[in-house]
Amino acid sequence: MEKQREKVHSMLNQAPKQKNIRVRKQTRNSNYITTEDCHKDYIVLDFETTGMRAGADKIISVVAIRYENHQEQDLFESIVNPQRHVPLEVIQKTGLTDEEISNSPIMEEMIQPLVSYMGDLPIVIHDSSFEMGFLESFHDSSTFKLPKYTVVDTTKLARKVASQLNDVEKMKNLAFLLGTKQESMSGLTDCRTTADIYKYCCELSDEMNNCQ
Repeated sequence: MEKQREKVHSMLNQAPKQKNIRVRKQTRNSNYITTEDCHKDYIVLDFETTGMRAGADKIISVVAIRYENHQEQDLFESIVNPQRHVPLEVIQKTGLTDEEISNSPIMEEMIQPLVSYMGDLPIVIHDSSFEMGFLESFHDSSTFKLPKYTVVDTTKLARKVASQLNDVEKMKNLAFLLGTKQESMSGLTDCRTTADIYKYCCELSDEMNNCQ
């Protein structure tokens, strides 16, 4: 059991492939709060970017999926023109071509439709500092003001659940979902896998709470 638990914690402590230590961290001035609460209705959000530095690097795709009672309802998806060179490794990872990117709207045109789509629902993100750092860069650098979001980080939630879980098969299932997330190569797959992790962690959390 402890071996499985260590495996899960090791996966949760690994930086995702597209992110590194330069990711902007949440500060006291951040316009959102983070929780480990379980919600039935929420938005799952994912960005692909030219690099890791929010504000300096740019978004090249955005995917947001709305869930009701943990069931996918609809999808907001757009390729974004970063108005700069996109590194080859990013193009290879995302599969986006220069032509697709150059003919797409810029993020300044997409931010208001994205915010309207998300509404006041909680946002669920795996390793939330990355996406929220890029989202908040619009709040910092323009007259555009973001709503005060509630953000659930599935990395923190999964870590909390794993530390309390005592069922080997359930721990293996959690490890499988986390592994699928690590191997994801698209924003759409990222969002759907994050939603699977969130739903599973909420189910496990409810079970453990009911057993107390």
